[in-house]
Amino acid sequence: MVQLRTHVQHFLEEVDFGKRPFPHFPPKLIVGVSGGTDSLALLHVLRSILPAEQLLVAHLNHGLRSAAATDAAFVQTTAQAWGVRCVVEVVDVAALAKQKGVSLEEAGRQARYQFFARLARQEEATAVAVAHNADDQAETVLLHVLRGSGLLGLRGMRPVSPMPQGDGVWLLRPFLAISRAEIEAYCQENQLHPVEDASNQELIFLRNRLRHELLPLLAAYNPAIKTRLQHMADIVAADYDLLDAIVTETWEQVYYGAGDGWLAWRRSSWRDLPLSLRRALLRKAIFQLEPQLADVTFRVIESARQVAETKVAQVAAALPGGLVLRALYDLVYVIRETAVLPVSGPQLEGERELPVPGTIQLADGWQLVAELQTASAVPDVQHNEDPWHAFVDVGEAAVLQVRSRLPGERWQPLGMGGHSTKVKEVMINRRIPAQLREKWPLVAVDEHLVWMVGQQIDERVKVTAVTQRIVHLYCYQKFRAVSQI
Repeated sequence: MVQLRTHVQHFLEEVDFGKRPFPHFPPKLIVGVSGGTDSLALLHVLRSILPAEQLLVAHLNHGLRSAAATDAAFVQTTAQAWGVRCVVEVVDVAALAKQKGVSLEEAGRQARYQFFARLARQEEATAVAVAHNADDQAETVLLHVLRGSGLLGLRGMRPVSPMPQGDGVWLLRPFLAISRAEIEAYCQENQLHPVEDASNQELIFLRNRLRHELLPLLAAYNPAIKTRLQHMADIVAADYDLLDAIVTETWEQVYYGAGDGWLAWRRSSWRDLPLSLRRALLRKAIFQLEPQLADVTFRVIESARQVAETKVAQVAAALPGGLVLRALYDLVYVIRETAVLPVSGPQLEGERELPVPGTIQLADGWQLVAELQTASAVPDVQHNEDPWHAFVDVGEAAVLQVRSRLPGERWQPLGMGGHSTKVKEVMINRRIPAQLREKWPLVAVDEHLVWMVGQQIDERVKVTAVTQRIVHLYCYQKFRAVSQI
């Protein structure tokens, strides 16, 4: 039998976030107490280790049961008897679930963590302690298996993790390696009489069905199923930590910048990464802006990834939590629906000449490059899908002009069979932001346009089977170093 007091004492002394989490010991803790077996045992153990003034009991009445007020009174009375301050609040979880479009279980989880985090900030507490145990861990992992989770879900709950919406507060689970049977035995030995929440038996809740129906069924195939699920969580957690370190390092390589309600990374660099990292970075970006999101499904990530990987210059995809993914030229943004994006795109700083071969500087770090290709590059031309690269036949021209559009200027965009149209209309149809159109770079020869940068070439400069001299034009932004969020 595990000695709970010794176990929790060691947990508090050894827990590590890369450095000592507690500037001094003992720590000040908010203790989530429902009045049930697990949380009552946790409070009893912590009270035997820490001075009463270092603890604050937090109880949230979800307003779902007629007996909830009785449970709250029990928690208050117990805390008072043990000399610990107690805060009780009532919240209408049913109304929250309807308002947010989530299950009662999820609404209750969010409400509890918001309540705990707020108390921790008010009390300047180091952390919040909750009583999740090893059986809860097995149920959580199995629940994520059924949902089709990735590594983030399969690692289950962690003994120490950042508190959701906690602003630097930590969430502690000292009982996570302790079975429910051991906790029940502790309560019997110490003559603790917890209240029983009748809703824990109601099979309308998915977790209760896992506990009372599915896990007993799986135990017929493997009597150690709970232990195996717990071990799997430990293995996956270690693998996830390794991947997360790689993701963090890669994020720094592709990261572009952030502002009020948005962040962005370099599209071309991101597209070159392995599939696992592309997905992980997209998920990381979502949680950077909306860390309280409980889950982001594979379908959401995959749909957004495929949108961002297209060669189309400007595309968008819906994300959960009021977020949107927007791929604009060589940047991918994740933004809140209400956020205003900075306008970005190549801009002229006066009319220029572009030698062939050669490079010129545009505004804000953008560069325009001309290189010579031989006729053998025709297959590359035929398979080019990147709008920021153009292959053209401009004869023997040694210098190209780079300028802005002329009043009423017309040209012959490729694919229109030689018919002409106004440059302005193409810019509008291509959704170039209005504030960028006047200084949008156009590559030209004396007689006509060659390339609307990042958009389309002129019919008269297309590469054909008889082309002998191919000019490869491409435009990119040389990113400046920016501060991380």
